[in-house]
Amino acid sequence: MPALAGVLAVAPVCAAEEHELDLSPGIAHTKAAETGTYLHGFGELSLGKGVHTNNPYRLGTTDALGFTATYLDLALGLALGPPDGVQHGGQVSLLFATDGVPQQVLGFSYVALLPLGDHAILRGRAGLPIVLSPDSTVGLELGAGGAWLFTGGFGATAELVGSMFYGAATQDRKTTAIPVFALQVGMWFDHEVLP
Repeated sequence: MPALAGVLAVAPVCAAEEHELDLSPGIAHTKAAETGTYLHGFGELSLGKGVHTNNPYRLGTTDALGFTATYLDLALGLALGPPDGVQHGGQVSLLFATDGVPQQVLGFSYVALLPLGDHAILRGRAGLPIVLSPDSTVGLELGAGGAWLFTGGFGATAELVGSMFYGAATQDRKTTAIPVFALQVGMWFDHEVLP
C-alpha cells in the first residue's frame, strides 16, 4: 500500500508538469498558450463625483463651476489580445445618480487594457454616453485609470473621466456644450479565459 500511495501522490504533479501548470505556493505563473483566443472579461462597480463648467442651467448662481450629482457606475466589458500585452475590447455601463435629480446614463466604450505584472491593469477608453433621463442627450467621453488586483479576480479601481455633453438651447445660446470632469473609485471584478 505505501507504494500505491507514493504513485498516487506523484500522479497529479506529473500531469501538471505535462500541461505546464504552476502548482507552486504563491502566485501561479502558468504559461499562456501560443495559439487560440485569450478573453479578458471584467466588471466594475464604482462611485463617482464630477465637476462641470459652462452650465447654463445654474439656476440663479453665477458660479463658473458646479458639482454633479454623486453617481453609481455599473460596467461590464470584454477585451481580446495577448495576456501580457495590449488588449482591445468594449464596455457597456449604466450610471445612476444617487442624489439630486434622478438621472440615468447608458454608455458604450472602446477599451484598451494593459496588464502590468501580476496585480496591476492600466485602462484607457473612449465612449459615447447617452443620457436616458430626465432629458435625453448624447455626449463624448475619454477615461484613463486602472485596477489593482488583490486576488486573481477581485480588486480596486480608479478612473479619471472627461466628458462633453450637448444640451438644449437657452435664451443666450442656440445649443450648449457642458464639459464634465469626474473621478470614480470602486471594485473591479476580473475573469480571464486562457486558450
